[in-house]
Amino acid sequence: MNKKIKYIAIAVLVVILLLSVFLLLKDRGKTSSESIDRESSVSNDSEISYLLDTYPLEQVPLYKVTEVSSSKLYINWDPNNISIFDDKEFSYYNVVFYTESSQEELLKYYKGIFDKEIVDEYPMPDMVNGYIGKYRVSAAHYSGNTAYIQVHLPKDEFTKENMYFDTYPDFFEKDSLFVEHENSYGLLNQLGGQTEYTRYFTVIDSGDQDNDGKDDVDEFGVLISKYKEIYESKDSYEYDSDSGQMKWEEEGYKVIASFARDHGRVYLNIRGSIEK
Repeated sequence: MNKKIKYIAIAVLVVILLLSVFLLLKDRGKTSSESIDRESSVSNDSEISYLLDTYPLEQVPLYKVTEVSSSKLYINWDPNNISIFDDKEFSYYNVVFYTESSQEELLKYYKGIFDKEIVDEYPMPDMVNGYIGKYRVSAAHYSGNTAYIQVHLPKDEFTKENMYFDTYPDFFEKDSLFVEHENSYGLLNQLGGQTEYTRYFTVIDSGDQDNDGKDDVDEFGVLISKYKEIYESKDSYEYDSDSGQMKWEEEGYKVIASFARDHGRVYLNIRGSIEK
């Protein structure tokens, strides 16, 4: 009887050992396939030639990318703006790329590589959010073959200084009537490749300080008059009073300053050849 129990115990141990080996090999196979899946997201450099060099591609791949349309680093500290992750001061990479995957496949992929998914109370069917390492990531695929990725940097890494602005072409004179609240730098896959610098400034409204029922100063009128005088002699200068857009060219760059009364802001866009 004891010998029979001994054989049964041995058989149970063998089964447990075989089961453990099977599960270990299964987990290794899963890890290996995930690693291959991440690596195979980019097959050659031409697919990501318009991706910013500081974008964390190893941690946040571009799934089945065929071409990057644009990549930008945004920094925003406007007190009236809140990020999709409820930050008041935030910086993030925004990448638009073309993909071979369907919406369902792409969203499933990013859910699969999230360390933790962030599920909103009212989730959007074409977007997923989650954590990958230190990053908070939003992936979206609305229609066609275009996908969108936002990678938000940790809060403790926030700075108002854009790391790419060491080459900023400073053609636009600042004014005491406005304060800066956002800037960005990007690479655009158009016209042979372009660099883009953007900034926006909030115009300070002095209001009706003498209480006569009228706005004391037309800040936008003052600003437009000032910048007309400064830039009207520049190459290709134009001003459209309906849109509030002032355009000119300088040192190979195209500059657009938009005086947006309805937003209370001045928007600045500077684009040049990627060869600069």
